[in-house]
Amino acid sequence: MSSPIRPRVTRNEVVAVIGLSAAFALLLVTWALVTPPLHGPDELAYVDASMHLALGEAWPAAGSMHYLQGLLAQNVPMLPQIAADRVSFGSLVGDHAVNTLVNPMSQHPPTYFLAQSTVARALDFTTRRWDVVVLGMRLADVALMSVLPVLVWAAVRRATRSPRLAVLAAGALLLVPQLAQFGSSVNAWVPVVTAGALATWLGVRILTGDRSWWTALALGGSLAVGTAVMSGGFIAVPFAVAVVLCARSDLGGPGWGARALRALVVLAVPAVTTGWWWLGQLVRTGTLQPDAFPATTTPWPPEEGPAPQMFAGAVWNGLSESFWGRLGRYEWPLSPVFVDSITVIVLAVLVWAATRRTVDRRSMLVAAVFPATALVVVLVRDWATYAGHTGVTVTQGRFLFPAVAALLVMQALAWRGLVVDARVRRRLGRALLVIGPLVAIAALALLYGASYEQLQFRVRANGVGLLSTTTPYGLRAIAAAAGALVVVGAVTGVVVWRWLGRAPQPARPVVEAPLDSPPTVTSNRRNDP
Repeated sequence: MSSPIRPRVTRNEVVAVIGLSAAFALLLVTWALVTPPLHGPDELAYVDASMHLALGEAWPAAGSMHYLQGLLAQNVPMLPQIAADRVSFGSLVGDHAVNTLVNPMSQHPPTYFLAQSTVARALDFTTRRWDVVVLGMRLADVALMSVLPVLVWAAVRRATRSPRLAVLAAGALLLVPQLAQFGSSVNAWVPVVTAGALATWLGVRILTGDRSWWTALALGGSLAVGTAVMSGGFIAVPFAVAVVLCARSDLGGPGWGARALRALVVLAVPAVTTGWWWLGQLVRTGTLQPDAFPATTTPWPPEEGPAPQMFAGAVWNGLSESFWGRLGRYEWPLSPVFVDSITVIVLAVLVWAATRRTVDRRSMLVAAVFPATALVVVLVRDWATYAGHTGVTVTQGRFLFPAVAALLVMQALAWRGLVVDARVRRRLGRALLVIGPLVAIAALALLYGASYEQLQFRVRANGVGLLSTTTPYGLRAIAAAAGALVVVGAVTGVVVWRWLGRAPQPARPVVEAPLDSPPTVTSNRRNDP
């Protein structure tokens, strides 16, 4: 491998990254305002679990938590309730009455729910209207998810050494509306996704020659954050081990023994900080994540059995839909034409790149460990469900979200190696600048039409009136967020569009010394003896 190139950071790149991050944050705020309260993916369960802790209750064993009756009652109406008619959380759940329905969130550690209960207490949930408290909890997740474009940009820039490709990769997040739906709702996957993107950036640094112990410890810390929230955080562990063991050694890097030691240190950080909880869970229940619901199976008829082809079809449709966009409570899918087309394009590019020597296949393969681990987990879980219940409903595209930065690193490496003509690269980059915002607008239109226009793509007075009277702060807040999004997005788009049309500045080839190496001592005298 050749010596790494350190591209210069230009003003255009700084403006583009700041603009993309701000636009992404404003997009999430708009989603948070438009989505009806408690209508995000599994949002009712996450809010309910957080409120149990806000009320001062202890964290129960898996299967022992039940929905608060007052909160569950707000989930019944098909149309959102008028905001002025909503009561405070204190009035809603003050008697602590619970329903017989089990809340499955007790199978996770209480970390995320403690954080959200703190947000609820800071908002004085006992006296404030419950939808306003839910919005505040959503905005806490928005703040956490807003760093995702910066982490994607940093990871792709380090992997490809291409500032423009890194900015475009961060902009490609707009092609995944489901990610915006998750990031703008109360959802425990949000810190896991952010921790996964952080692990990807740190892992790419180690893979490309960063030998600082601080980077290794930080990588272990990102694993600790993910595993402190839920078992889904363990998806990043094989990737973290892989990048440390496969770190570059052509610049005098550590040998296998030193790399194995670093891998152990990376694993020791989450083992020490969060491993005690999982060990206790294993001792108490016999499994790391006990099922909150009793296990039930339905025997297959004698003449039938699990059909792999049927399972494969269900996985293809369900996994792709729930990754790109199955909005609301997974009931409003994006167009199958868009979902299937973009899925085929993404997979075809990766397969094609794997056959070309111009592509950094080594880095692609190591980055692929992250999404491959998530895919294996989904297949194993869903096959067990299919084999035991004679049916399968796959809505687990969320398992790929912690690896979204790794997926974009793979795509960036593939496109960089396959498309070598500068004019084609410029046209593809500008096409992405147009397609990304269009997909984001279409997804918001789907959310609005499904929530307020009776599943119709239209804007009528009744729908707008329903939106204005059922959202916590009405049309003014939505108009302010959407207006700021349009302005920031348009300015950023113009800057990136013009930047793509300019000739790139020459990069400086440098041989990077180890970050933990001692400083070079030079003499101040003109002639040394």
